[in-house]
Amino acid sequence: MRIVGSRSGTDRENARKETKRVKALVEEAFGHFGKNALYEEQFIKYFENRGMSKNEVDKLWFKAENMKIIRRGLKPIFREKDPLDILGHVVVFRLLGKGDV
Repeated sequence: MRIVGSRSGTDRENARKETKRVKALVEEAFGHFGKNALYEEQFIKYFENRGMSKNEVDKLWFKAENMKIIRRGLKPIFREKDPLDILGHVVVFRLLGKGDV
């Protein structure tokens, strides 16, 4: 009998493997650019150039965010002369380290 909420050893192992796979893919992208923050467009194009569809890339960053591998945020776009006049924003992915939450 399986207790609700518990995972079998196989389930845990599969979850660990998936986390390792997602982390390796994401770290590869950030390593390619040599940065710990990437614009959403850079992230998407990197994986599309490696054969992933837009839908697959969306699933990847969503998983990575839920696994606390990356954090998604917004960066404002403004004119240098008037930084309080925000024209819009871009989505940025930040690679999280051990101490980040």
